[in-house]
Amino acid sequence: MNISYKLMSSLSFEVAHVLFNRGFEGYLMPMNLSFDAFIGRFGNDGLSPALSVVAFDGAEPIGFVLQGIREVDGRKISWNGGTGIIPEYRGKGLGYPLMEEAEKRLMECDVSLATLEALSENKPAISLYEKCGYKIEDDLLFLRANGVLTGRLPDLEGYELIRFSAAQAIGSDLFSGIVPWQTDVSGTPKLGGEVVVIKKNGVVQAACLIRKKSVFGNEAEGITLFQVNENGNEDACTKLLAHALEYDKPINRSTYNFLKGDGRVVSSLVSSGFENTLISQVFMTKTF
Repeated sequence: MNISYKLMSSLSFEVAHVLFNRGFEGYLMPMNLSFDAFIGRFGNDGLSPALSVVAFDGAEPIGFVLQGIREVDGRKISWNGGTGIIPEYRGKGLGYPLMEEAEKRLMECDVSLATLEALSENKPAISLYEKCGYKIEDDLLFLRANGVLTGRLPDLEGYELIRFSAAQAIGSDLFSGIVPWQTDVSGTPKLGGEVVVIKKNGVVQAACLIRKKSVFGNEAEGITLFQVNENGNEDACTKLLAHALEYDKPINRSTYNFLKGDGRVVSSLVSSGFENTLISQVFMTKTF
């Protein structure tokens, strides 16, 4: 093998698209994106061809790491938006040097924290990332609850519920910035993200970041929960979730890459009717 590395920006999008789909071929969760969906990942998820790295054997592209960078509280944070090697080159020890090459690009850009997610069942990938210096920070859950969960929403009883666009929460301290990339408040406005806050005596008790699937004039069809920030007030958090996720409506609800944390919020969701799905991930970080 004659292995070399270049930036993905050196490839046409057509070639990069074929490489991406081949790189995930046969995986636990294979991705076979259309050309438009592949292009959309760069804009929607903040990935950059000028930061993403491609491995070549001679002139043939054989693997890649997709990467993006954003700034959080003055720190540059990166995300690995996908690592793949085409089937015939797997098991040849190419993953570690490919990750090393990708990290060189991050350090050139003064990234201080690298983040990624990996399927919990993908032990080889997790082992590779740990060998590269990443550590597991938390489990990421994909819960779901469909249909009516309660006949009547809990009374607010002195609490105040406020809803506003996720764009208004950017730069605030409502949510942590060290979270799975696609659940960060800075990315969800593109997806119609909304923040719901519950206050008592003017003090925020809990906040959640959600996205509704709805058509104007109609009831919501579904709601996705990305983040919850709470201060330990179980009563306030329970009321917030019931109202924000519309427990009294016959809709589909889910969590996406939801941090397990100390388990309090997850326990509340499960006790209200949410169930685990077959999918779970781990959230991993590496400090430079």
